[in-house]
Amino acid sequence: MRRRPERLNRFLSVLGAYSHPLILTHNNPDPDAIASAWGMKKLLENNGWNEVTLGYSGLLGRAENRALVKALSEPFIRLEDLEGQSGGEPDGRRLSTRPMPLDAYDGLVIVDGQPGAGNISLPASIPVAAVLDHHPRLQNLSADFIDVRPAFGACTALVYEYFKQCDLEPDKITATAFYYAIRTETQELGREADYRDRWLFRHLAHRVDWILLHSIAHAPVPRSYYATFKIALERARLYRDAIFADAGELPIPDASAEIADWLLRLDEVKWALCCGTYRGRLLFSLRSLVIDARCGAIAVRIVENWGLAGGHGSMAGGQIKLAPSGYNRNTALAELERRYLAVMGYSGETPVEDPFAIVPGELSRRKFGADLA
Repeated sequence: MRRRPERLNRFLSVLGAYSHPLILTHNNPDPDAIASAWGMKKLLENNGWNEVTLGYSGLLGRAENRALVKALSEPFIRLEDLEGQSGGEPDGRRLSTRPMPLDAYDGLVIVDGQPGAGNISLPASIPVAAVLDHHPRLQNLSADFIDVRPAFGACTALVYEYFKQCDLEPDKITATAFYYAIRTETQELGREADYRDRWLFRHLAHRVDWILLHSIAHAPVPRSYYATFKIALERARLYRDAIFADAGELPIPDASAEIADWLLRLDEVKWALCCGTYRGRLLFSLRSLVIDARCGAIAVRIVENWGLAGGHGSMAGGQIKLAPSGYNRNTALAELERRYLAVMGYSGETPVEDPFAIVPGELSRRKFGADLA
């Protein structure tokens, strides 16, 4: 029998002290967080654990994320429900079907995030057993077991490394979840994909349930989805190659990220920041096409001594607390735009009068290396 790698042995040894682990994602989990948590549950069950629960805090907002969770056979438990603070998702459809008291769990396994990052709600009563993440490692990170490797484009690919070491292959639903996670997190392998992400993406292709994948990727969306985009377009301001957009009141917290990704396709734009208000906080997402953009570090500079932020090289996000205990929205919005322009080096510039005006006879202002005649 092949000898197991030291990292896997240490992980299983640490987790051996916990009989009822709670696998926790960052707040408002995206497909990479969802698939990473699901994969970790499968891994632990394959190694003898019988009671493994998936948890999150916040909201499963995007239609695609909800469709992905519903495709899995085990529900994600919402921590707010366990603590008696909420009656379920805002639209009344509960994805938490097994409410259990938090003291039923004896250890946390955190995937796709780190304690102290500002986007994870940690139950104080449960010790952190393990952290597995692909974001830059935070200072003073503490846990019984830590595996933080920023080279991975998707945390899902990191989790799959443990699958390989256990000679475990994902079933059809798990493969579909992994595939969709890598596809969305790396934008079809075009954003921060490591060679292991690319290998796994190809490796999973013959195992994917393509009908299920299509139903997840093209899940129906409500009217508010389009209304939010409309507001962001109407309020967008373009400063040379940097765009700033206020999407107003966000129906879901990750709407700003989706709009920022979308605005980055504008042919004159290399930097896109979209913000919006959600439950007393001004949330923002930053995206860039610049090589080695260091968006995470830039987002931290934007909110220095003011808010919370973090991220990767080409994408990042942050938040500012609003009134009554924080800032007035209009004041915070103006300050966010001012700081964004200052970091970009565009302070005092006048925005383009209409960034979406049609220019007759002009296909694109971005240079692609060849005429589009």
